[in-house]
Parts: sequence; C-alpha cells; structure tokens
Amino acid sequence: MKISVVGPVKNESQFIGYSIMAVLPFVHEIIYACAKSTDGTDDLLDYIKATHAGDKLKLLRAPEYDFDVKDTTAYNKSFNDCIQASTGDYVWFLHPDMIVTNPEVIEKQQNAMALYVNMTSFAKDFKTKITSGRATKWKNIHKNRFGLHYYGGYGSQNEDFYYKEITGSDYSHHGEQFNRYPFRVCDSGIFVNHYCELKDFSRRLEKMIKCLDTLYPGSDPVALKERALSHPRVTLEPTTEMFGKFVFSESDDFVPEVFEKYKHEFNAITGALQ
Repeated sequence: MKISVVGPVKNESQFIGYSIMAVLPFVHEIIYACAKSTDGTDDLLDYIKATHAGDKLKLLRAPEYDFDVKDTTAYNKSFNDCIQASTGDYVWFLHPDMIVTNPEVIEKQQNAMALYVNMTSFAKDFKTKITSGRATKWKNIHKNRFGLHYYGGYGSQNEDFYYKEITGSDYSHHGEQFNRYPFRVCDSGIFVNHYCELKDFSRRLEKMIKCLDTLYPGSDPVALKERALSHPRVTLEPTTEMFGKFVFSESDDFVPEVFEKYKHEFNAITGALQ
C-alpha cells in the first residue's frame, strides 16, 4: 500500500521537520501546498528535500496558497491540489505538528476505504497530555479513489475528506462514530503524538480566533477575541465550562527520538535556539 502524506503548510518550522523524518522511510511521498512562511519553514523544507528526502518530498508553491483561511475556496483548493498531485493508493492528512511514534506499522495496513490513527495530544510541554477535551482517534487516511476531495471551512465541524461517488453532495461528519459513515473505517494501528498546544501563545490565540470565526460567522471581532482568550487550548488551564471539559495531566510517555536526532541539524537551518 502506497500512502501519500498531504496538506497545506505555513509557519510550521517548530515540528514539521520531525514529522517528516519520523515517517519518511515508510510513506510513498509527502506533498505540501506551501504558503509563504516567516519562521524558516520554507528554508527547512528545501533543506530536507536536498539532503534527506529528494523527490519523495514534493513542494507545491504558488501565489494562491498564500491565502487567509477564511477563504474556504482557496483553503479547500490547497488540499485538493495535493490530492491531485499524489500518486499513492491512499492520502494521509498528517498535521505538521504530529509525530508518528510507531512508523513501522505504516507499511502493514489493511485494505479499507478509510483508516483512523490513535492520537495523544500534548500542551505546554512534552510532559503534559490533554487527557480530556481532545479527540483520541482521527479518520485522516483515505483511499485515493471515488472522487476523493477535501471540503469545509477552517475549523468547521464538517471539515474533512469526502468521496463524491459515495457521499455526493452530503457533507455530514460523524467524528469518532465511524460506524455511521457509508464506508468502512478501520484502525490503522498508527500512534501519533500531536503537539498541538506547544506553540506560543500568539499562535494558539490566532488559530482559535480563526476557528471560532468559522463556527460563529458574523460575530463581533472584540467578542470573538475575548471568547478565544478564555478557551482552554489558549489558556492551557483546565475547564468544565463553555468549551467542555479539558483536563491536562502529567505524562511519562517517551519523547520520540527523532527530536534528539535532528534537533541541532534543523535548528541550524531555522535559527531556532539550541
């Protein structure tokens, strides 16, 4: 089974190099639609392509990828251009801040229309897990057939991959209720550490404002920011109120060795602190 990793990328230098190197020997290709970054992401991707990945890393660069995520048409196009460019049997939306911890199982997948990965989300640091409030299973590997395409606004509840020849114009999303999809969804056996909330405060706030703007269009910008400022994914404080129950717990999980292996090499490219 050939799997193509796909997705849009902008300002992801903190983790994207490690995400790539963790899966590189086990996937068919990695295809990114690259917006212009200001944190060294572009330089890092070019470096990894030249020194480690070669033609296995495909970087799609065009002015139309430098869009505001509120432009749903452009946002969807970035995904769908990656799908169009892919040559794998499956496409996999692996976030640039996701590190696969058992990549050897990638090549041992069963035949299914879609597969889910098992996720552990982290916040604050490598030793703090989000044990309530974030999904633990994510359907993000899909067979590259039957009119596969991406649809949905950034942060919207139905943002996902869909099959035109199966679901038509129905964009119902069922989350982790995988038995409700009109196709088989299987456990990939892949485990992923999602370092979603290890980014700095300004980045967490920016992402949350954009997500809430999608969920509550037309909201007053001041009120939207105030709401984002109280979200536990921004404050990194537990809550059982407005946004559901979030719990942060100490973790004794091992830090993937890919970090130590490539830290100095990648920091030298991005200018990050050693």
